Amino acid sequence: MANTPSLVRTIAPASEPLTLTEVKDYLRVSDNNDDTLITNLIETAREAAERFLRSSLINQSWKTSYDEYTPSKVRLAMGPAQSITSVTVFARDETPTVISSDTYYLSAGNINLMFDANVVSHRIEITYVTGYGSAASNVPEPIRQGMLAHIAAIYDGRAGKNAVPSQALALYSPYKTLTL
Repeated sequence: MANTPSLVRTIAPASEPLTLTEVKDYLRVSDNNDDTLITNLIETAREAAERFLRSSLINQSWKTSYDEYTPSKVRLAMGPAQSITSVTVFARDETPTVISSDTYYLSAGNINLMFDANVVSHRIEITYVTGYGSAASNVPEPIRQGMLAHIAAIYDGRAGKNAVPSQALALYSPYKTLTL
């Protein structure tokens, strides 16, 4: 039987890769009538970029959980990971035990969590931090430009919220996390 992990964001990014002012300048919007809409579009574009890239843009925390055991090599979704916050095992009565960081490490590319031995318990939770950094300036400029193109397409009514324009995809592609 497969042990499919669950994935939950535990801490959302504290900021967005683009500011309202940057987007309004790009869109050539000078009034405040659409500020709420544009703010929502910034979040929508970030989330679409993150789904496409399979990685976080601004620092955020994620938790992946396994039932019964983890493989000795765990691929960390939304990575690469900056750090491992904790690895916690839960007994059947839900008593938690934090595993020593001496028993695991991040792979060289920070994409995989490597255990010295398989971890077996009722449930295992791995909490980790991903993202390019805590500031918009840490996000590669082509990704930010792709987000601007996506926001403009939605704002101008040329794309639905879920349709990422080809210009944005072309800018994102070099940064996409590939699964082999």
